[in-house]
Amino acid sequence: MGQKYNSTKAIEIYDDGKLLNNSAKVAVALNHHFTDSVDNIIKRFSSEHIIPSQVSQTEPAVNIETITESDVLRVIGSLRSSRAKDVIGMNTAILKELSASLVCPITKIVNLSIPREMFSNEWKQAAVFPIFKGGDQLSTCNYRPISVLPVVSKGAEKHVAEQILNHLNTSSYTLHPNQFGFRTNHSTETANFCFIEKVKLLLDQGGVVGAVFLDLKKAFDIINHGVLLCKLYTFNFSPLTIEWIESYLTNNNHQSGVISLAVGVPQGFILGPLLFSKYVNDLPTVFPNPNTVMYADDTVIFLHGSSAAQIADQLTNSMQHVTEWLKQNCLQLNVSKTVCFF
Repeated sequence: MGQKYNSTKAIEIYDDGKLLNNSAKVAVALNHHFTDSVDNIIKRFSSEHIIPSQVSQTEPAVNIETITESDVLRVIGSLRSSRAKDVIGMNTAILKELSASLVCPITKIVNLSIPREMFSNEWKQAAVFPIFKGGDQLSTCNYRPISVLPVVSKGAEKHVAEQILNHLNTSSYTLHPNQFGFRTNHSTETANFCFIEKVKLLLDQGGVVGAVFLDLKKAFDIINHGVLLCKLYTFNFSPLTIEWIESYLTNNNHQSGVISLAVGVPQGFILGPLLFSKYVNDLPTVFPNPNTVMYADDTVIFLHGSSAAQIADQLTNSMQHVTEWLKQNCLQLNVSKTVCFF
């Protein structure tokens, strides 16, 4: 993973007690901060217990179909126009302008990648920019990475994403009804509305409602690929499709001191958030009683009872189930941002 900057003001940071103001040295320091913070989490986990399930032969499986030039043009036309340039200097505005000339090679590359179960490495390279979150500007901890991805890859991603969503919407292999992230007609507003209305209904019955708001540490960045690919079998993905997605996930190299990332789903990619939703989809099934509302890596679990003491005991028990699920799925709770309310 590497960082590039597009700012009129150079970034200065402290690294090992030294003030760095050279752009190249700052890039290297941020580069290692972003990757090391992930490594420090994932080295605690083992996924040897994960066993892939069998694909059902009685229901349609997810098979990636070839794409037509008209579909490529439609996808390009639907992309949000942006002037942010990727590693080769292309952006969506240029892509749209040159779409008539590029549609043929893009279509051929996508259609070649499907039977070969291979997502082009050149389409995985991202220009990564450090974004200041707040606090001390000299601290690496106060920056997060944001990726500017190869725009020509978006045709392939959106094509596959559309087929996955169609499968989820037309088969029994769907997302949990309380997962509101990255779904059509679902949003943070609908998630909040659902949570508030459920709490109001419970309070109308009398008693107390207690809730725990879970926050996962670097959730997208530490997704275990082996666990994810095994979970895709439970959604009835064909072996060919899973091989293609494995290629999509692996060797995600980023410019400026190249470092390969062995975990995580790319957040700036179209498919990344959709795959993440599948990764956490079974979280609500580990609770014996609580209600849940989920939006991506944010989850609230809540219970209704006659007293605060009763709810506290039940939520404590529920959190034990959460802890075990997190361990099995190689995820870590961000304790400082996880809160409980009554």
